[in-house]
Amino acid sequence: MASALIGGLLAHGQAATDIGVVEINPEAAKRLRSTWGITTHQEAASALEGVGTLVLAVKPQHMAAMAKALPPLSQDVRVISIAAGIQTTLLSRWLKGHANIVRAMPNTPALIQHGAAGLYAMPQVTQEDRLHAQSLMRAVGSVVWVTREADLDAVTAVSGSGPAYVFLLMEAMLKAARALGLDEDAAKTLVLDTVQGAAMLAKAGHDTPAELRRKVTSPGGTTEAALAVLNGARLEETISLAMHAAAARSRELGNGLARETGESN
Repeated sequence: MASALIGGLLAHGQAATDIGVVEINPEAAKRLRSTWGITTHQEAASALEGVGTLVLAVKPQHMAAMAKALPPLSQDVRVISIAAGIQTTLLSRWLKGHANIVRAMPNTPALIQHGAAGLYAMPQVTQEDRLHAQSLMRAVGSVVWVTREADLDAVTAVSGSGPAYVFLLMEAMLKAARALGLDEDAAKTLVLDTVQGAAMLAKAGHDTPAELRRKVTSPGGTTEAALAVLNGARLEETISLAMHAAAARSRELGNGLARETGESN
C-alpha cells in the first residue's frame, strides 16, 4: 500500500525529492529507489528531519514497537496511519501523546489508483490537516470521512474486504461461462468487461443499483430466471451476513492487538 501511495503521489505531480521512506531491508530499499527515484532511510531519525507528513504503513503487529521507538513529534507533523485495527487513541499513546493523527482504511484497487478509502481524524486535527490527508489519499482513489472511529470497521467490511466479494463473483462467473462452452479468453473478456461496465453505469448516478437491476430484468426473460435462482439462495441475506462478519472481525483484530501489547484502546 505504501508503494501504491508513492506511485499515486508521483502521478499527481508530487516531486520524488519530497518523498522519503524508512526501509530497513536493503533489497527492498534498492527496489524503491530504482522504481520511484525516492530517498530511502534505514533509520527513522534521519527521515523525520523536517518532515511535514508521516505515513505509518507497517504491518499492525509491528506498529507498537515502531511507534514507541520514534522520537517525540512536533504537533505540526501530520501522522496518517493505514494500519488496520489500531485505534488512534492507542497510536497516540505509543507516539508519546501526539494527537495530529488521521487513520485511513484503503483497499487494494489503490494499486491502480482506483481505491476507496475511509478516513477518521482525531478531534485535535485541524481542518487544514484533514484536507491534507484527504488530498494524499485521493492520489490513489476516492475518499469518505467517518465521524466515529468505530465506523472504520464498517468501512473495512464494505470497501476494505469488498474487492474480494467482487473477485469471488467474477471467479464464479468465469467457471460458469467455461461450463457453458465459452473458451478462456472469451469468458474472461465478457466477465471482466461486464463487471467493469456495470460498475461504471451505476457510478454514472442516473439510477440506483436497484433501479438498474429492475430495468435489465424483463418479465419472463433470462435475467429474471437467473435472479430467481440467486434470490432463492438468499444472496442478499448472505452478503449481509458476510459483511457483518467482516466488521466483527475488524473489531476483534483491533482489540486483540491492544491486548497483545498489554494495553487497551
